[in-house]
Amino acid sequence: MNAALDAQRHRVGALRTTALCYRVLIRQIFSVGRLVALGALGAVMVVVGWVVGNSANGGGSANAGALFDGASYADGFGLIIIVPIVSLVFAAASLGDVRDDGTLVYLWLRPMGRAPLVVAAAAAAVTVSLPLCVIPTTLGGWFATDLVADSGGVALGALAAAALGTVAYSCLFVLLGLLFRKAVLWGIAYVLLWEGLAVGLGDFAERLSLRGYARSLLSRIADVDLGFTTYGLITAVVVLASVSAVSLALAAIRLARLNVD
Repeated sequence: MNAALDAQRHRVGALRTTALCYRVLIRQIFSVGRLVALGALGAVMVVVGWVVGNSANGGGSANAGALFDGASYADGFGLIIIVPIVSLVFAAASLGDVRDDGTLVYLWLRPMGRAPLVVAAAAAAVTVSLPLCVIPTTLGGWFATDLVADSGGVALGALAAAALGTVAYSCLFVLLGLLFRKAVLWGIAYVLLWEGLAVGLGDFAERLSLRGYARSLLSRIADVDLGFTTYGLITAVVVLASVSAVSLALAAIRLARLNVD
């Protein structure tokens, strides 16, 4: 009885737990090699977007085609490749790496809840992933319009879609990192086979794709018809937020039941 009371008395609070784990995990996933490789991928998107804009749009003529090119480029390169891949690399590593190398046990043995640890892992992944996803997707899409009139809508749409998409993918891949070893390989298979290919099979598959809701944000905010099923702005935001919350809840349950050694 006294031992239980002592454990309860010394239990670390949720906010302190989150802050503590965040500091530990962000150092764990922060890697110069990862930043250089994924930053280079983003730089390629920006440069190619600038080339596309200057070659396709005739030096700045305002037209709907230029806006369509910019939005399509932000979707085709940013939302299909950069956002899910960057989010996968850091989110799967946030708890997956410490689980694989055996250091998760040191956090596990502390008298603290599991939900704050999961939230900290997602926050650390989002902190590193967000600039690597949002900056190239926004600039690449904007440059691909050749900065024509009304191109700010494309930039704003790309920014919102990349930001909310990064958060949703990060939360989902934190869960994936706890469910599977070698989670990056499983995540790449998901991104390529489901997000990349299966969504073209019909409306049902697209409804189960994060990409469909992220690019709906892009299309709605930019006011550009990209030729696919577009969900409402509120629907897209609610679905992406719900996926994030549910993924973290399931990750907390999984972590609580995980055998750590």
